[in-house]
This record gives sequence, C-alpha cells and structure tokens, in this order.
Amino acid sequence: MSADMKVILMSDVKTLGRRGEIVDVSDGYARNFLFPQNLGIQATADAVRRLREQEASAQRKVKKGMKQAADLAKKLDGFELTLKEKVSEGGKLYAAVTAKAICKALRKAKFEIEEDMVELAHPIKETGEQTVTVSLPHGFEATVTVSIEAA
Repeated sequence: MSADMKVILMSDVKTLGRRGEIVDVSDGYARNFLFPQNLGIQATADAVRRLREQEASAQRKVKKGMKQAADLAKKLDGFELTLKEKVSEGGKLYAAVTAKAICKALRKAKFEIEEDMVELAHPIKETGEQTVTVSLPHGFEATVTVSIEAA
C-alpha cells in the first residue's frame, strides 16, 4: 500500500487544486508526475513557511497597490487639464487629441498613468471641454475634464 504525501502545488492542476494549495496525493503520483513536471513540491515545514511568507508578501503588495490607486484616483478626480492645440479657421483641430496625448499631458502634470488607462471613445477633434474617465488598477476610476483651446 502506498503512503500519502503532502504536496504544495506550484501550478494549477485540474484534478487536484490551485497553485499554492497543500494537497494529499499518493507517493507514486507525487514522485512520478508532480515533481518531474514541476507541478508540486513536498510540503516540508520549511516549504510551508516559505509559501505563507510569499502569500503574506503578495497581500502586502496588493494592499499597497490598492492604496496607491485610491490616492491617485482621489488626486486625479475632478482634475482640469487644458491643452492648447492648433486650430483651422473653421474651429476644427488640425490633429485630433488622442488618449496618448491626454496621458502625456497628465504625466507632465505628475500623474503616473498609462495610455491604456485613459478611456476615450474617439479622438477629440474640436475645441471645448470634454469629460474623460481614467480607469486605475483595482477598479478605481477618476473623471478628468479636458479643455481644448486654440493655440
């Protein structure tokens, strides 16, 4: 009769469980399948301690990221951004204002955001004010007013 062995899963295994879980498997299954494919390691006291430390560290990173995103959302919400663009005599912009241009201007204003965070349905092609949503990590959002003026 084969003895059971406690194994920490290093990857999701369809029939066993998710990454980081400690599961009981037969000795042979662990040695012949899980270990050779780096899907699991033996759940020694040291390995379990390292796993718990990694989980705690990951949770701290997530909390820190959430706090940073919340702070950024608070600072960014209601921010008014003014862009001066070249305009034709008919009042149309020569070059449309894109999410990339808005991101660049917000970065210049000391906001750490990425271009894909700026939600712009279509590029802005005329002067005036427009409300733009900035989607931040962890589900936070901020609304920015973009004013386009003739240069």
